[in-house]
Amino acid sequence: MFLKVTNLSMTYDKKTLYDNASFSINRGEKVGIVGSNGTGKTTLINILNGDIIPDSGNIEFDKKIKVGFLDQYLRIDKNLTIKQYLHLAFEELNKVSKKAEEIQEKIIHTTNGDELDRLVNTLSILQERLEDGDYYQNDSKIMRIASGLGITNYGMDTLMGKLSGGQKIKIILAKLLLEQPNLLVLDEPTNFLDVTHVDWLVKYLKEYKGTVLMVSHNQEFLNEVATAILDIEFNKITKYRGNYDAFVVKKAFAIENHEKQVKANIRERKELQEYIDKNKTRASTAKMAQSRQKKLDKMEKMTSMSVNHKKLHLTFNYQSISSHKFLEVKDLEIGYYFSLLPPISFEIKSGTKLAITGFNGIGKSTLLKTLIGELRPIKGGFRFVDDAKIAYFAQEHEWEDDTLTPFQVISNLYPEKDAKWIRSELAKAALTGEQTMQPIKTLSGGEQSKLKLAIVMLQRANVLILDEPTNHLDQEAKDSLLELLKKYPGTVIFVSHERAFLNELATKIFSIEELLIS
Repeated sequence: MFLKVTNLSMTYDKKTLYDNASFSINRGEKVGIVGSNGTGKTTLINILNGDIIPDSGNIEFDKKIKVGFLDQYLRIDKNLTIKQYLHLAFEELNKVSKKAEEIQEKIIHTTNGDELDRLVNTLSILQERLEDGDYYQNDSKIMRIASGLGITNYGMDTLMGKLSGGQKIKIILAKLLLEQPNLLVLDEPTNFLDVTHVDWLVKYLKEYKGTVLMVSHNQEFLNEVATAILDIEFNKITKYRGNYDAFVVKKAFAIENHEKQVKANIRERKELQEYIDKNKTRASTAKMAQSRQKKLDKMEKMTSMSVNHKKLHLTFNYQSISSHKFLEVKDLEIGYYFSLLPPISFEIKSGTKLAITGFNGIGKSTLLKTLIGELRPIKGGFRFVDDAKIAYFAQEHEWEDDTLTPFQVISNLYPEKDAKWIRSELAKAALTGEQTMQPIKTLSGGEQSKLKLAIVMLQRANVLILDEPTNHLDQEAKDSLLELLKKYPGTVIFVSHERAFLNELATKIFSIEELLIS
């Protein structure tokens, strides 16, 4: 068995995630891990990585395999260039190459015949190892993956310390792919990729010879890549063969069969109890009543698998505005120290749902940050109507104090409001019960996104500027967010790497790539 997990139990911050859960992964499988926000998908990844110790259970890996994890919080030497960092993927072969160079230097200065023969023989062995590992193709391997993920757009000699968080994650992913582990474990690998680079990753993973275990809320991605699905729900981990669509059908069928069994179980328990109540006091039937009581006591009480997933019920605090020209952008040049792009010009009316598109790193987030006033224009300018009110959703999960709870965050923003109001507003963002009182740092990525959406919802605004709002959200939350934004009477300016979300919401598209080639 490639990977086997048995009787896994884990309670995190008083919440049971798994209760004696078991599953196995076969060699070569591409397995998607799915489940609602907060069910323990990333925790499972961290358990397999050894970063978290479960309460109980046994995890068996094939001892010969090399495991690679996509660590989004990895510390990186900021003084390395992108190319230098990616070359670290070949660390073992780099050592062999260095050793070969040292021996070559010794050969030049060696006159002893026996010593020379030994050195030449050793050099031959080392060079054979380098050739077997395609060491001399490393540069082309790096450029293939860097190009596929859009990393070459940053400049391969750019220092890692000058990159954004999302750009670093893409480069960490590239290094991981270059290492070619036997088991590749990925947590939301498409979050920081645009549509073109998601398509490239899909093709790469389908051709990948190793085994892949991936957490993702991107249904299109899982449909293309996954050959099996691990579903985390009801504190269990259930494996289904096939892609995401096949999983949905099989799970629905399994739930339907289970519900029939639950109804039969309830009916039988009721009939037994009625017989016991009617006959336990009669001498002639008391023994039979006792027999049925024993049967009832031994019978498992089945529970329903039907569940009402928490949907978003955001009520955006819309401030009405006239429908004339809402935003005019004219000859705007954006960047941090120098202009990243040619001058940008466009205009939109109130109520427009504008999608900003372009490959990752082209400047989409920079444009949004300029529009909200976080960055100053390099040249040119833009103008919202005078009564425009902006609410902004940032891509990164960055908090001033991640030890605060969602309840405390909203309370600090609206100190005049009582506890009932705060809980009600958080519930609209599908944050209820214990979630509202957990420190932010203990919440899942999806739960943190929901808190950010709650903050956006409460701001009095008529334009929502959203940078990758679906990142980390489960499918139910994404679907309800899409419907809410489609009905929103105000303006929405957004960036999204999810093709379906973008196509459904956008009433107008501004392509930065077209700007570059026009």
